[in-house]
Amino acid sequence: MKILQVNAGTESGGGRTILINLLKALKKQKIDTQLIVFEKGPVSDWAQKADIPTTIMNQEGRMDLRVAGRLRKFINDNHIDVVNTHGPRANFIMGLIHKHVSAKWIVTVHSDPFIDFANNTKGNFLTKLNTAAIKKADHLILITPRFKSVLMDLGIAENKMTPIFNAMEFSAECPQTVHHEIFSITNVARLMPVKNQKLLLQTLAKVDFNFQLRIVGDGELENELKNLAKKLDLEQKVEFVGFQDDTMPYYQAADIFVLTSNSEGFPLVLLEAANQGIPAISTDVGSCDWIVKDDTGWIVAPENSSQLTKALTAAYEKWQQDQLRPMGQKFYQYCSQHFSSANLATALMKIYQNV
Repeated sequence: MKILQVNAGTESGGGRTILINLLKALKKQKIDTQLIVFEKGPVSDWAQKADIPTTIMNQEGRMDLRVAGRLRKFINDNHIDVVNTHGPRANFIMGLIHKHVSAKWIVTVHSDPFIDFANNTKGNFLTKLNTAAIKKADHLILITPRFKSVLMDLGIAENKMTPIFNAMEFSAECPQTVHHEIFSITNVARLMPVKNQKLLLQTLAKVDFNFQLRIVGDGELENELKNLAKKLDLEQKVEFVGFQDDTMPYYQAADIFVLTSNSEGFPLVLLEAANQGIPAISTDVGSCDWIVKDDTGWIVAPENSSQLTKALTAAYEKWQQDQLRPMGQKFYQYCSQHFSSANLATALMKIYQNV
């Protein structure tokens, strides 16, 4: 069986890590799989480092539809059995040609398709293109069961969807962590409304304990969030470190990881925190409650400053007692057992074979 993974190639966040980890896991199982990206960029760079067979289609801009013909020819000439698309652009292009290839088509739905784009004229148009494409696929893989109802509202049959949680390649041994002199918090996320770092800043401005917060990421709200931190008199306690290709040192510099998103699928950042032995506080969105358990962190309602305050205070008290580190070790043990890339590859192969 020949498997082709397709992505636009511009993803630099968790989606890139998930895709590369998946390809590496399939490769380890000696599955004939390769990658196509429409543009040279972060995904192809990582794929090259991982020695993953990759073809770059050299699409000249998002609406260069000539790439559709090149993709169709590649699939047919290489006798691909299953095409697995990742992301709206890949979905749209595959939707144009799926009737002209012999391969079966699977879409991995990494996020709620109705919030992938801004709520404006252009964003709404792109949402319609993506959802129309998704409806044409032979099967959908959902990274959280919570997407099922949204997609059923589009008219997609339930038996065409299979929830499979994301995964990553975990360290072979449980990491040894450090109790930092100042209670240290890390947030790794794009600086955009759905990630809601605004809530984190506003909540931390009201706590009565000392802390150090590092926000790792960039995005459209960077200046707004920096101004908010200044307004809340948090400049000495909050560091904006920008986008980092290697985020591992920032997890290692933390006592607790905090995710305050209003919406998620299955956030890889929680697994990254677990892989470094760092417990987490997360909002109850997507499948976060499947990842963070009572003995490995805290789950709070989205946009709820009161619950977030209680969780941060509880984490601070655990930190004072040096009890966060045992929680982090349990977090690593649980996630490495349940969300490994090898498990994901095995589950996906069953779907590919069934389709």
